[in-house]
Order: sequence, then C-alpha cells, then structure tokens
Amino acid sequence: MKKQQTKKKYDVIIVGAGPAGGQCARELSIAGKKVLLIEKSKEIGQPNFSSAGTSKELLDDFDLPLDFAPGKWSKILIATENVSKIWDYGETRGYVLDFAGLKKFLVKEAAKNGAKILIGTSVKKPILKDGVLIGVSYDGVFGKGEAFADVIVDASGPAGVLASELGMRKHLISPLSAGIELIAENVPEKLTEALAFYFGSTYVHYGYGWIFPMGKNSAKIGVAIYNISDHKEINIMEALKKFIAKFPGLENAAFVDLHGAPLCVNGGVDKHSADNFLFIGDAAAQINPLAGEGIRHAMHSARIAAKIILQALDKKDFSQKTLSQYDKEWKKYIGLRWKQSLLISKKIYSDISGKEADKFMKILAELSNKDIFALGFNYNFKKVFNKKTVIKWLKSAI
Repeated sequence: MKKQQTKKKYDVIIVGAGPAGGQCARELSIAGKKVLLIEKSKEIGQPNFSSAGTSKELLDDFDLPLDFAPGKWSKILIATENVSKIWDYGETRGYVLDFAGLKKFLVKEAAKNGAKILIGTSVKKPILKDGVLIGVSYDGVFGKGEAFADVIVDASGPAGVLASELGMRKHLISPLSAGIELIAENVPEKLTEALAFYFGSTYVHYGYGWIFPMGKNSAKIGVAIYNISDHKEINIMEALKKFIAKFPGLENAAFVDLHGAPLCVNGGVDKHSADNFLFIGDAAAQINPLAGEGIRHAMHSARIAAKIILQALDKKDFSQKTLSQYDKEWKKYIGLRWKQSLLISKKIYSDISGKEADKFMKILAELSNKDIFALGFNYNFKKVFNKKTVIKWLKSAI
C-alpha cells in the first residue's frame, strides 16, 4: 500500500516525546494550541534509559501522580574508595521514576487536550524558506508528509536532529559521554535503602556508579562514563560488570532489563533559539554535568519554552529576537550552577587514582542533611566553595 503524503499547518511542532517534548506538548495543548508531537520510537516511553532519581518537588511542581514513582528514598548515600556517608531524612524525600511511565503520562495528557501524536515517525529534514525554518518533512508507519508551524521545537534528545541540521550544536557532538543501566530484582534489602552514588576509580574509571531503589528488592544499577569517546580503551559493559562485582549479594540478582544511551554532558549551549525555532532538553545538553540529572531540568526547560512560545503566538512574532527570551530565562534558571558543576566533574572524573574523589568526599561528609540536598538537587555549592581547601583544589583544575 502506498504511503499517504500529507501537508498540514500547526501552531507548534515538537520533535521528540521525552520529558522535554512531552511536557512542552502538554502545556501548549492545555493552553488550547494546535500541537503536533512527532516521536521516532514505535512505542511512547521508549527508549527507556534514565536513572530517574529525583526529589519529591518534581512531582509537586508538575502535578504528577505517584503511579510511575515505584521507588521511594529517604536516605542519600555517597561513597568513594575510602570515605562514605549516609544522610537519613527519616521520611520520603524523593522518588525513582518509571521513566517510560512518565513519558507515557505526559503524552497522554497532551493527546487528551488535543495534541496530535505521530509515533514511529522520523523527521527526515527541515523545510526552509529564505533560510528560515518553517516546517519538517517526515516518514513513518502512518505515511510520509510535510508539516508546517509558527514555531518548531527540537526535543529529540542527544541526536538533536533539527538543531544539528541547522548547525546550532556543533560543539556538542564530541566528546560524548555514555550511561548504561540494569533494572534488577532480588536485590539485597540493604542495597535498596538509599539513593546511592559511588565515585572514584575503585568503582568506575572516569565516571560514577549508582544503585537506586525501585521498590521492594528492586533497583536500578548503572554506570556513567564521562567523555567516553576520549577513552577508547573502556568498554562500558565491562565497567558495569566491574561495578556490580563490588557488591556482595548482587550475584543472585535477576537482571530484567538493560538499556543505555549516549549523553552530552558538557554544560549545554548559550543559544537555543532562531527564527521560528527552539531546541530544549537533551537536544541542548541541559543535563547537569555533576551527576547527570536531566529529567527535572528538561521539564523546567519545557515549561520555559511553552511560556515563551505562548507569548510569541499571542504577538504573532516568531523571530529569534522574540524567542531568545527563552535563552535569557534558561540562563537565569541555571545561573552559575552548571559551570560550577562542570568544573567539579572534570576534576573528579578525570582523576584515574580516585584521590580527588576522596578529597571532595571528605568535605561532603561534613555537610548536614539540608546542605547535601541543596548541593545534590539545587547545585548550591556555598557550603563547599567557602572552604579554602576546596577553592585551592578547584583552582588546580582550571
């Protein structure tokens, strides 16, 4: 059967149905705008890679149900080769999400409010008029077509299909980082009590490992390697096996899912906007560089984008000058936090001996519950940077 060729006009086209694309579609459709959401995967929720550990504020801020938050945490554990500490909050302080479930929820919300969803569909190329993006051509299980919109949003993840084609993310291409993760059952209870991070070469060369609770005797177990494209000698699957071998009891675990993805963890871009165009989320490397957190920031990014797009639609002005308000608000959101996080990550993850991780961990061990949360989730380094030893340590990384 010959695929049907179609041409349609929308207020907004969003490419990619991850947390950024899904939340942006959700907010714009709730506002009554005509939205087309294009997703390459044949099933919403895929690919399903994310450690997805977050604070409870994420669910509150975005009015999310607990349906896809099977893991609860009330403790944070951070360990290096020679130093470790547990911070116990005595109550649920956050969750570990079913990442696929979150994405499905956001898309269903968008569809419920009138957004059109095209699954199993790839954007083939941008459509330009006088050098300005006005639409996209696509091909998928429901046919080929062209779609046009006043604003087009690239939320296509690390590939950044439109932003790359438009030459707006050249410096993000390399070096790439990578993460790989298992979902495990029959995990010893003591390994599912905390949101646990493991730093230093004893655990992972040039990166870190994690064990996050996913409910009773279930956990997400993974490793991330920073700038893996610069370390050809590292096999990430072998790194994961080495990490798992560090924990007695995991030899009896049942590994029920394995997934991984490339990551751009380099502080992001300064310019996210062009005439008729924005790119957000992982497409713009908006992951925080220190511990790789992306979901919460992608959703805040989507909220900012939706706000700016609604203003542009009201004014019928889709110029870069108007859409660049997004750049200003994103910079305000991250402040200096991303640059500070990147500086620390470069120091920790480039040290093969693990000594620098131990040094940093000794400072972290002095922090209170409140302060470690502020550092881990708000990237507030005030309690760290006011220490002369750390300032000296950071200067040596520059």
